[in-house]
Amino acid sequence: MNLQRLENQPIDQLMMFIIASMASVCTIGGTFYWLVSRDSESYLYMVTSLTVSLFAWGILVIQRNLPKENAYTKLISPIIIFVVVIVTTLYNPLSLWHMWVSIAFCPILLSLLVDSKIYVYGCLIIMMYVVLLSIFGPASVIVGDISPMIAAITRGAYTLGSTILGGIILISRKQYTKRVEALAFQQQKQQVINLLQSFIPVGERKTQTSRKEIGEMSMLLKSLVKAYGEMRVQEWEIDLLSLLHFVSRVKLPDYMFEKEGKLSEFEYEVVQEHCYMAKELCEGIPDFGEVEKAFLYHHEKVDGTGYPYRLAGDQIPLLSQMLGLVEVFLALTTARSYRQEMSQREAYAEIQKLAGHSFRADIVEIFGKVID
Repeated sequence: MNLQRLENQPIDQLMMFIIASMASVCTIGGTFYWLVSRDSESYLYMVTSLTVSLFAWGILVIQRNLPKENAYTKLISPIIIFVVVIVTTLYNPLSLWHMWVSIAFCPILLSLLVDSKIYVYGCLIIMMYVVLLSIFGPASVIVGDISPMIAAITRGAYTLGSTILGGIILISRKQYTKRVEALAFQQQKQQVINLLQSFIPVGERKTQTSRKEIGEMSMLLKSLVKAYGEMRVQEWEIDLLSLLHFVSRVKLPDYMFEKEGKLSEFEYEVVQEHCYMAKELCEGIPDFGEVEKAFLYHHEKVDGTGYPYRLAGDQIPLLSQMLGLVEVFLALTTARSYRQEMSQREAYAEIQKLAGHSFRADIVEIFGKVID
């Protein structure tokens, strides 16, 4: 349980927790060291560790109480770490010339806390600070017991190497995130498909049609999209639309599939309900946005007389128009209890009459080439 809580903590808070914990351990060790030796060096070490410890714990408390949705909250940790490094390297309470090495850890820490854009800016600031430190910094920080040239080369190499390593960590983070998101999406997609497939037998019984219609619609839609040539639609989206279209009929009463003549006002409202099925299933899933939109508007007409929102012209997505057209074509070429099926040529002739009213004329024309 504690491990799960740890895994759910934001990385910036975990980083500050590690720093605070390390500083606390140093404080405890420094206190015992001072109690034994009672010299100025141990006292300075104890006070410095205690200061960093209190500072880090205080920042951690502030982080946890700040609004999580604030975009600047995650910048607190890298800024604080960089400030501590500056103070440590410039003030250098223990007079250790190798304190500058702490600068080299900044890009690595930064890569764990921020995105790529902020990382680039942060690394430029760090490199600028290294240059300024080399020129104007205290001698105890800059040189020590080696030549200034060797010290400068060493600092530059460490900082550059750390920056490259941080970049690799950042790229690895992005790749891992993409893999996790892709896996989550595949799982979501499969759950939706499994749910819809469970309703296929119900749809067959209610409509007295075969599930073969799903494959036929998918094939025609893919051919139409390919022939149109200006759309970026993935095959799985078309397959899902075709499955959705077949299964959405389960929302309609059985008698409506055998009724001849005009629908009543109430029945017309009931029919419109099936357009919302994709929205009900896919809302809130970003990768399903195109499917949701295409299905929601597939009964809209270019002259503005469609449903559910009476969109017109270019307000209607192309994929919605194509889905609606293929739906009409399959309906006309499939036998019903109250009429015989039409041939493809007869059905297309009827669809041509709807060009400019229900469907865009260019889509109707291209569809004619697809079925030839």
